[in-house]
Parts: sequence; C-alpha cells; structure tokens
Amino acid sequence: MSRNIHDRPHTGEQALRWAVCFLEQKGFEIEQAKHEARLLLAKAWQKEIIQVLLDLKSELNRETWEKFAHFIKERGSFAPLHYLLEEKEFMSLPFKVSPSVLIPRWDTEILVEEAIKLMQERENPKILDLGTGSGVIALSIAYYLPQAEVVATDISAEALKVAQENAKNLGVSERVSFLQGSLYTPLAKAQVSKFDLIASNPPYLSPEEMAALPPDVKKEPAIALAGGKDGLQFYREIALQAKKYLAPDGHVLVEIGYQQAMAVIGILQKWGLIPLRILRDLEGRDRVVAY
Repeated sequence: MSRNIHDRPHTGEQALRWAVCFLEQKGFEIEQAKHEARLLLAKAWQKEIIQVLLDLKSELNRETWEKFAHFIKERGSFAPLHYLLEEKEFMSLPFKVSPSVLIPRWDTEILVEEAIKLMQERENPKILDLGTGSGVIALSIAYYLPQAEVVATDISAEALKVAQENAKNLGVSERVSFLQGSLYTPLAKAQVSKFDLIASNPPYLSPEEMAALPPDVKKEPAIALAGGKDGLQFYREIALQAKKYLAPDGHVLVEIGYQQAMAVIGILQKWGLIPLRILRDLEGRDRVVAY
C-alpha cells in the first residue's frame, strides 16, 4: 500500500498498513514491522494495544495521524523504539526512558533477581548502584525489597533526572538517594556507611564492538556503552575501591559482556574479591559475575 507520508489515512487499519509497508521498505522484517507499528499507533492514539486492535476501523484524527507518521518516520531512520515510546518494562515495572539513558535490557534482570535473593533475608540492607542510568537496578531492588536503602550514582545529570522521575512513579523516592558523579566519586562527600551490596551494569564495549553496533543502538548514549580501550576500564575502577565501601559480609554483582567473564574475574580477584561465581542468562551466556 503506497501512501505519501502527508496523506492522511481514514482509519487505524489503513494507517497500520501504510506503516508496515514503510518499515519493510527500510529493511524491517514484516513481523517486527507489524509489532512496532501497533505499539507506536497505541502511543500516538493514546490507547492500550487491545483497544487499538478493537478500534482499527475507527477514523484517525489529523493530530493522531501526524504523531503516528512522525513516529514511523523516526523509527524508519532507526530511532530506538523505546525512545519513541518513552518507556520500557523491566522486572514487570514501567520505566521512563529518554535519549539520556541506556534502554534497559532483559539480561540485566539476572543481576537484579540475584540481588533480591541475596538481600531478602537481611533486615535493612544498604545497596549501592554504580552508574544507575534510568535507575532500573536501584529502583527494582528498592521496589521488591521494601526494607532496603539504596544509593545510586551516575555521572550524567540528565540520566539522574530520569531515574528520579522513575523513583517517584514507583513510590520509592524516600528510600533511594541519587548522587551525581562517576562511580564512587560522589560518595567521598556524602555521609554513607558500608554497603551490603554493590551492583553495577557498567559500560563494557570495546571500540571495535562500538563500531559494530546496530544503527539504533548507536543512537543510545555512548557514555553508557563504551568501556575504554578493552571494554574493561570500569571493572578496574569498581574493583579498586569495592572493599572500601563494602560491608564485611557484603556482595558485589556486575553485569558483563558474554566473553568477558574470565577477564573480569581476574580484575576482581586482584583486589581481593574472592570467591566469585558466574551467572548465565536464559541463552546460557555468561552475564553476571558475583562476589
């Protein structure tokens, strides 16, 4: 179905047909195009997906069509889907996302689930999330462990604004403190005690991996992806001061690239973090190193 982007279709069904055709021409597989077009139509129409499907024969007004056409055109230029939707589900919770933060990945739930398991029996666990981004690690832990107190750091002021909004939306603002600065840096000026858990999903891509990223991922913040010349820079910085901030019976959880387990274990062991475990994701790939 050919249609100029400025010609308004009459119904939701016609709009979806145009969108799927447009995205296919940009190289999207048809099932992906259908799925994403429905999500973006729901966003533009301000309806739940099920209601969109029920209302496909209904007429779109000009404002809705123009919003939808804009979303589809942006997605066709590989704008990340969840930046257009402005949210991403994580741990069954809704999180706002923006171009200031990395879009949460399902793989990170492995780390959060392990954190909850390790901390659930502790009376008032104190948890540190380094490089919090949108806040998914810190806020998911705070949400599912109502006895926990969490400190979250990030170098980006814009990322912290997103995380603070997510904390408010999830009702955990009173138990989560946000500090601006790289990794441990802002803790030096803050009155903090030792932590029962230090968690982080740091940037861990090498320059070669950065260059090979899909076009939509390249539009996510490089500061949240690039891990120095070998992808391991931030693991060294995390390990260097971990013992300074960790309680005697504390734990460390770091997400890793699937080929980095042995290298990260070597870095953590160098700074006395022994013994270590490797947690794997649902596809059987190394995903988290746990102390």
